[in-house]
Amino acid sequence: MLLLASAEMPLAQAAEDAPRSPRSYQREHTTLDGRVAMYARTLGLDANQQMRLRALLIWQRDQVQRIWNDTTLTAAMRIHATGAIGDATADRIRAMLTEEQRKRYKPPRPPRDSVAHAEVPDVESWMKATK
Repeated sequence: MLLLASAEMPLAQAAEDAPRSPRSYQREHTTLDGRVAMYARTLGLDANQQMRLRALLIWQRDQVQRIWNDTTLTAAMRIHATGAIGDATADRIRAMLTEEQRKRYKPPRPPRDSVAHAEVPDVESWMKATK
């Protein structure tokens, strides 16, 4: 599909509004560079913010990898720790944004502290119940 820019819509905006293929959508949401590009486009990040975001996402990836490679943790502990890292990452992203960018930033889910943990069964209980 060819999308042409009009006089009112710059070429860059026309390309940005063009539908993405499933492959490009997946690459944008799963690769580090894709995630940085997505945030940069969505939030209007400057070069310094993009550099800081990239370092933050690398930190997040390394922390999650460390947790999932720790054989002393149960599955429930891994999931909880991964969620806490996600929450910390969202907080750090918010801290580096301007007020206007914060209004557009939507983290993937609500913070874990907003859900009563007693109401949410852990993974091990769920797995036992499904057997």
